[in-house]
Amino acid sequence: MANSDNTLNHLKVGEEVFDQFDRIFKLQKDIQEDTYGYKFKDMSLDQIAQFWFMNKHAMEDEVSEMFDALGGINDGIGNAAWKPWKQKNALARELSIGDLSDDDRKELLMEYVDIFHFFINFGVSAGFTGSEVANAYIAKNEENINRQKNNY
Repeated sequence: MANSDNTLNHLKVGEEVFDQFDRIFKLQKDIQEDTYGYKFKDMSLDQIAQFWFMNKHAMEDEVSEMFDALGGINDGIGNAAWKPWKQKNALARELSIGDLSDDDRKELLMEYVDIFHFFINFGVSAGFTGSEVANAYIAKNEENINRQKNNY
């Protein structure tokens, strides 16, 4: 949570270029602007907030779909993986991701990618590049590790 006693402006954020991450952000920005008509640089903060609310809801929906895919869609136990009232739920304690069929693992990956699309929209709408996000992630990850080492 961003608050005044937890500022991070002291972090040293690198300037490494992450071509693939930049490409992903550009692809996402292009589809939002060219296909859906969003012009982020011209949007008010209120319009950005509304865009974020919509994407938050969409991500939550996709997370639910990922939960349903966890047990496998085609060959596994389906949503019984997280529903303790279903008879096949007991199998969830014995199975691992490695037990999913290739098709079911791909379905799980596609649900994750759907979440990723909506998540990237937050950064794209704020004008961030993939490299900016990747460098900030690395800096914040180092900070988190240091905090744990120092009994945060």
